Amino acid sequence: MFKRLSAVTFALAVFVAGSCFAQDAAPASAAEIAAASARADRLIATADASRYFENVTTDASPRARHKASGLTCSFTDERYDRISIIPAQGELVEGEDVGCHTRLLDVDISLYATRYARRYNARFILEDAMRAIANRWPDARPHEGDLITATKGDMPLPLIAGFDIEMEGQPKLTLVLVSHSDEWSFKGRVTGPSDDETPTNMLGTVIFIMALPGDPD
Repeated sequence: MFKRLSAVTFALAVFVAGSCFAQDAAPASAAEIAAASARADRLIATADASRYFENVTTDASPRARHKASGLTCSFTDERYDRISIIPAQGELVEGEDVGCHTRLLDVDISLYATRYARRYNARFILEDAMRAIANRWPDARPHEGDLITATKGDMPLPLIAGFDIEMEGQPKLTLVLVSHSDEWSFKGRVTGPSDDETPTNMLGTVIFIMALPGDPD
């Protein structure tokens, strides 16, 4: 079953997530913004992604936006932060399949933008990701609890699926979220603690929604 975040709950969750990324509720200083911007520049340079990503940092959280799709990625842990440019394959040219990766509060978050929507619907992308999870973790079990989802603007609710898995001897909740906008398919892969699934689910959902193009209502 799915629970849709209310406007108030979503706004609160966005505030909490934004505060976590900024790491400080106080306004960022010029030095903090400069340091975050430099980190974003390094991430783009390391991935050789300047043709496809632009630095859009405005506070203490490094941010990079995929120029073609509008996916905006925030980064919060230098050990895990990276941008990936998937090599051209089939009808997809370089720059039409990209990803961003980070970790926040013990939750691993990967976001992808792919020009799949012109050929595959959101349900196909979700089911393909579910098959990949089952192949990687043969003992994965479909999550039986409620899953929280949300949207912004006039975009439809993203599709979401969850699995209970075990990683390094610890129980985890792993999620996949999919949303389409025009010809772009956006996918989120989120894995975190499952002792109380709500923080992992809510955090992953909010970060995914915040990264999508467009502004919330």
